[in-house]
Amino acid sequence: MGITLHLERLTQFSLVLRESRMAVYVANMSHTGMVRAVNEDYYGYFHLANYDILVIADGMGGHRGGKIASKIAVDAVREYFETHLKDGRPIESMIDEAFGVANRMIRDFASANPGLYGMGATAICLVVENNKAFYRHLGDCRLYLIRDEKIKRLTKDHTLVQKLLDDGIITLAESFFHPERNIVSKALGGRFYLEFDEPIGFLEMVNGDRLLMCSDGLFDSISDEEILELAKHGDIQNCVQELINEANRRGGNDNITVQILLYAGE
Repeated sequence: MGITLHLERLTQFSLVLRESRMAVYVANMSHTGMVRAVNEDYYGYFHLANYDILVIADGMGGHRGGKIASKIAVDAVREYFETHLKDGRPIESMIDEAFGVANRMIRDFASANPGLYGMGATAICLVVENNKAFYRHLGDCRLYLIRDEKIKRLTKDHTLVQKLLDDGIITLAESFFHPERNIVSKALGGRFYLEFDEPIGFLEMVNGDRLLMCSDGLFDSISDEEILELAKHGDIQNCVQELINEANRRGGNDNITVQILLYAGE
C-alpha cells in the first residue's frame, strides 16, 4: 500500500503493525504558514512490504516551480521504491538511487519548461525496517532523534551558514539572523550528479524513540530545545499539531512540514 498526501491544514495519523510486540506510528502535517500564498513543501509516508518510508521535500525556484519540484521529488521516491523493493538491493543504495531519479526528473521537467529554469527541492528520506533506520538528506530539511527526553540532530544542513559555522567565521547566535541563511549547497535538480555525505545515516532504534523530520519552516523559528519540549511526550499527532501551531504563532514566515515516527519495539 502506498500513500502520498499533500495537506496544508489537515493532520494525517497512521498506524502500522509489524508484530505483536512491535509497532510503528507516524503522524504528519504540512501548513502554508502565515505569510506565503503557496505551500511549496510536499511530503509522503508509504508503507511498502516491511518498510516504512517517509519523505519531505521543500521546493525552490518560485511559487510554481518549487511546488512542482517538491511533488516530483516525493512521487519519484515513492515510485522508485514501489518498483524496486522486490529487487533485494541494499536500502542504502536504493535511497541514493531514488534521489538520483528524482534529481533527473526535476531537471528534465525544467528543461522541457524553460519558465521553470532553476527549480529544485531540498529533501530528506527516512526508511525504517524493524528497528533499523536509514536516512539521507540534501539541503536543510532535518531529522532529529528524541530519546530519553533528549534531542539530537542527526543531519547537518547543507547551507552556506552551516559552512560559515564549521569554519568558525560566525557564531551560532549570528547564524539565526544571517541574511544568507537560506542559501543551500545541495539540492535535487541543481546539478547533473548528486554529491552525498558518506556514509548514509543509520540508527538502531530502541523502544520509545521518536524520529522527527521537518522542513526549515519549523526550526527557523523554534529552537531544538523547544522542539524537544513540544514533541517528547504525548500523542504524536498532537505533537505535530502543536509544533506547527507554535511556528505559526511566531510568524509562520515559511511553509512548515513535520513528520514524527514513534517506534514501539521490544
